Amino acid sequence: MRQLLFALLVGLLALPLNSQAQNLREYVAIDSLKVGDTFDYAITLDRDRQYDNIGFPDSTDFGSAFEIRSRKQFKESSYKDSVAYQLQFFGTADTTIPRLPVYLVQQQDTTVIYTNPVAVEFSSVLAQDEQNFRPLKPIFDFARAWWPYLLGILILAVAGYYFYRHFVKSKDKEEPKEQPTFTPEKFVNPLKEYQGAIKKLEQAELETQEDFKNFYIDLGDAIRQYYESLYNIPALESTSRELMTMLKNGSVDKDLVADTRAVLQEADMVKFAKFQPTTKQADRALKKARNFLERAREIDGPRIEHLRRKHQTKVEAERQQFYEGQQSDEVNA
Repeated sequence: MRQLLFALLVGLLALPLNSQAQNLREYVAIDSLKVGDTFDYAITLDRDRQYDNIGFPDSTDFGSAFEIRSRKQFKESSYKDSVAYQLQFFGTADTTIPRLPVYLVQQQDTTVIYTNPVAVEFSSVLAQDEQNFRPLKPIFDFARAWWPYLLGILILAVAGYYFYRHFVKSKDKEEPKEQPTFTPEKFVNPLKEYQGAIKKLEQAELETQEDFKNFYIDLGDAIRQYYESLYNIPALESTSRELMTMLKNGSVDKDLVADTRAVLQEADMVKFAKFQPTTKQADRALKKARNFLERAREIDGPRIEHLRRKHQTKVEAERQQFYEGQQSDEVNA
């Protein structure tokens, strides 16, 4: 019994000593962040022995409000490691960089230690005056005598009735009615629509900030319209993050999703974070859009052909119904 109590006591004393042998610190210098702001975040690890492997946090650990733009790992000494991140903020409210795990792997054992959470204050790009509601305008006092308004409405109604009776009706009698014709609805090919939008953007002249803003808005809308027309999802009404979630859940091709993410992230930075792109960056965005076109033509070609045939079948059914209705009207006449 004494041996069992002694072994238990030794095990309890060994736990804190093992955790205290590792020293994990985080470094970040931020005051408040706007949408699209980038900042540096670093983690250092001091340890007392070698490990088979050390796993530092990746993009899944930081949360949806932060995107990793770059990551560099340094080995300062045999017992000191550090990782430097460049993060980009996409939140719309005050948030927190969560406790981030660092995994220490030694053979079959894995020890997890955590950084401290860091509070992040959100700074809106709107002016302070624009964030407040405008005061309500005073209620307009209408005249107490309402019968003149009623009399005026009656006079206008009578005049309108006589105008319709004497002019519109007589004109309908004089002019023969045109024979109705069947006009089929044209099939809209999402790939051709997207290709036309890209060709138009290739000819755009980018000189001012407003030119770049309109360029990225049109480029993002072209991709959104493609998904909305072909995949029947509300892409134009959704935020970039909502659209990416729908694409992942809808099992859309990974290369299409990657090109979409790259283009929409730059478009959001220009629209919301007042990011000033260069002509080279706009050319790279167009290149990603062309890659999207080639991949979409390869992946979605059969789907578009199926939609075209389905549309053609529908048009032929409507055409037959129209002419049958015309023949029935002629017989009844």
